[in-house]
This record gives sequence, structure tokens and C-alpha cells, in this order.
Amino acid sequence: MRIAGIDIGGTSIKLGVFDTSLGLVATEKIMTGDADPEKMADGIAEFVNRSQVELCGVGTAGNVNSREGLVTADNLRWNRVPLRDMLAERVNMRVWVDNDANAALMAEFYDGACRGVETAVQITLGTGVGGAAIINGHPWRGHTNTACEFGHIITHADGLQCACGHKGCFEAYASAKALLRITGAETVPQIMSALDAGDETMRKRFAEYIHELSIGMTSIIMTFAPQVFVIGGGLAGMGDRLLLPIRAELDRTFAHHPEYLTCGIHLAKHGNDAGMIGAAMLALEMGGSTAR
Repeated sequence: MRIAGIDIGGTSIKLGVFDTSLGLVATEKIMTGDADPEKMADGIAEFVNRSQVELCGVGTAGNVNSREGLVTADNLRWNRVPLRDMLAERVNMRVWVDNDANAALMAEFYDGACRGVETAVQITLGTGVGGAAIINGHPWRGHTNTACEFGHIITHADGLQCACGHKGCFEAYASAKALLRITGAETVPQIMSALDAGDETMRKRFAEYIHELSIGMTSIIMTFAPQVFVIGGGLAGMGDRLLLPIRAELDRTFAHHPEYLTCGIHLAKHGNDAGMIGAAMLALEMGGSTAR
């Protein structure tokens, strides 16, 4: 079976075709632009209609009511956009819409960093901070379908203003935007180059970011006690530059109670492809019974 897997982010839309025998066999990317839902649905439908697929799965930034296919996303300036129905009308097939972090974690559960475990959590570090959990081997969304918005747990009471309207959200301190703000860099490669060159100022500022990141991760670990904690999103591309300091910081945090830090901390295997693969897998597993 061939399934379209669509990953809608704050700056771009990644479009892929997933073959259940061969894996991801085609990918394209279009820019999000002004995030007009009609234009975006047209662009996605054009790809799907020429890709000879049987199902379509979409992972998108924001809160998703997966039963009704409604999307509310601050980064896209969307409020209850009926994305599922908009796409289904254009492609004339079943469409499943879910949160992008749920899709990314589903890809890792399928054949990645948390394959086969009972309990796992993931944060995606990009324009914002996404979150997802697998409980007893299944995606967990809560009764409102909006659970695990880890980017909007409060890590600093009355802290920095977040796009969601609250203050002190994890996202304001741990996103890629936050990393650039804390370090004073313009790009992530600039940060990596400075670290490789032994820039002491950059090392200290990057350590500040890792500390902020570990604060939110600690809360998530204490809440879920996962077997595996997966770190995905664009910043996961930093590799060990990101992973090793996180592990060291968490070891220090849990030094007096190491029994609470029982999870493996791993980078997502599928990188920027995770959203596409996971959206396709969600459509395959769940879309047939409830999607239009």
C-alpha cells in the first residue's frame, strides 16, 4: 500500500509517499507561506492526487481534534480549521489528521528509537516545542485529543511571553528560537562552529540552553517515567552536540535520586522524515475506521 504522509510545520510542508514494503519512496517540500488554509490544502492535494496513494495522513503543528479533523495552531494563526474535510474533498480519499509530534513519535515507535516499548515520550525541538507520548503501546491523547502539549507546560512562573498567551512556557526557553536568543547566534550551524572552535562564551550560553531544556525534560520524566525519551525536531540534527550535554545535565539533576532516571535518552532516528513517516503510519493504523 502507498500512503501520503504530510508534515505541516511553521515554515514548510514536507510531503512524502510511504510504501508499506519499501518505506519512504518520494519526498517534496513546499513553503508554508502566509499559512492560508485553502492555499495549503490546494498544494497538498496537488501532490497527493499525482502520487497514486490510497490513504493520506497529515501531521500538523498545533492542537488537533483528531475525531473532527479540526486544527488550532498559533504558529499558523489557525483557529479550528477543518483541515481533514478540506483535504478529503480535494483528494477524494480517507484522510487522517493528527498533531505533528504524535506523528513523529509514531515513526520512532514503528522502527526507530523507541521501537516496541510500552511507554515512551518525545519532544520535538523546532520553531516551537512539540510533545507526544505512547502509553501501553498506543498514542495517548487524553479525552480532549490535546494531551502532551509539552511545549506549554510552565517551567518559569510568570516568565517570558509565549505565543499561546501564557507566560513561562517550556517552548519559550527550549525551542530553536530560544536557542538562538540565548546564544545570540543567527543560525544553528554558527553555534556548532563556535563550539567546535572552543568559543568559551558560546559554550557557557549553550550550557544555559541545555539547563533550560533539562528543566522541562525533568518534569516530563517525573510525570511519565518512560522507558525511552526521544528528542526529535530540527535541533536533533545537532547529534551528540545536543544529546551528550543533555544526558550529562540530567545525570546531575537526578544525582540524589538516580532511581527516577531509568529511561534511555535518544535522538530520533528518522530526523526530518519522521513527521511524514509517522503521519502515514497513523493513517494506516487509525484512519481507516474514523477518518473521512
